[in-house]
Amino acid sequence: MSKSVGKVVSAVSPATGAVMGLVGAAKKGTKVSYDSTPANNYMAYLQNYDTSKTDNTLSNLEKYALNQSGNLDNMGDWSFGVNASDEARRQAQEATYNSYMDYLNPQFERQTSDYATMLQNKGIPVGSEAYSRAMSDLQDRQNAAVNQAAYQSVLAGQDAYTQDLQNEIAAGNYGNTAQSAYLAQILAALGESPSAFDIQGDIYAVGTNKALNEYNAKQQTAANRLSLINSLLGAAGSVGGSLLGGGK
Repeated sequence: MSKSVGKVVSAVSPATGAVMGLVGAAKKGTKVSYDSTPANNYMAYLQNYDTSKTDNTLSNLEKYALNQSGNLDNMGDWSFGVNASDEARRQAQEATYNSYMDYLNPQFERQTSDYATMLQNKGIPVGSEAYSRAMSDLQDRQNAAVNQAAYQSVLAGQDAYTQDLQNEIAAGNYGNTAQSAYLAQILAALGESPSAFDIQGDIYAVGTNKALNEYNAKQQTAANRLSLINSLLGAAGSVGGSLLGGGK
């Protein structure tokens, strides 16, 4: 070995050793740590959580809900729209009109008879123009009373229709409210407390999140180490090249 090569080897060996020492230190310094203590504690808590009372209660409530749901077939249909009875309107209108006419017709007969007698007593003979005009006026007043009776009967029919519509709406609302309350009672019987199934779901979620965090920490640690090692090796190559160039 020539003296110049020996000098280069002597110079490079300590430098290489120093670089490798830095690489070893870098491996320790670039580690990313994930503290899994909280997750472990929470998982231990969940695993030791006693759900036996809740599970037994839920089992009883589920049986109750199942039995109660069997009564749903006995309930009425949901009401999404209502119709008033036109028959109720017709009956009210006819009844009102008939009531008026039962009262007016006897009056009309007495009025006509009394009026004819009065005209004759005044010397106005039957068939005269004055007699005909007077009786026509009486007939107009009687017809006005009949028209008023008809008008009042129409109003009575409309009121009956409106009342029937309101009754139908109230009945529909009552039925819907009753069914909603019954369904709410059944659903409430299922409860809100965590069951063993719920706890297992929580354990799975916590464990999955913990594993993901640990994986990410390992990946980041590996990436940090690789980046630092590449940088150090690049620096070592530059040092070696300079030494070899200076030894010529």
